[in-house]
Amino acid sequence: MSVARKPAISRAAGHPADAIPDRPTVPQPAPPAQDQQQPPAPGGEGTERLTEQHNVRIRPSVKNRLGKAVDKLRYETGDRTISIASITDQALDAYLAQRGC
Repeated sequence: MSVARKPAISRAAGHPADAIPDRPTVPQPAPPAQDQQQPPAPGGEGTERLTEQHNVRIRPSVKNRLGKAVDKLRYETGDRTISIASITDQALDAYLAQRGC
């Protein structure tokens, strides 16, 4: 007497990870307007790079706010080029432009 048995080890139809949906795409920020771009480097082409390091003293509370602001802006915009250096550079440029320097 023989009984039809199901094999003890069988192949699965698909991998469990196949059911995971694809990661949603992050929309890219629009390119900045002409007046917001950094001026080209003297004697060079393209935009200037942040190369100088300035050791300055700032209050710890301001440093913490700046770090949180960078994290928030990166999260909200998806722009990984935002950094403490880029915000500091833009703030100094705006301050000097406001005072005609």
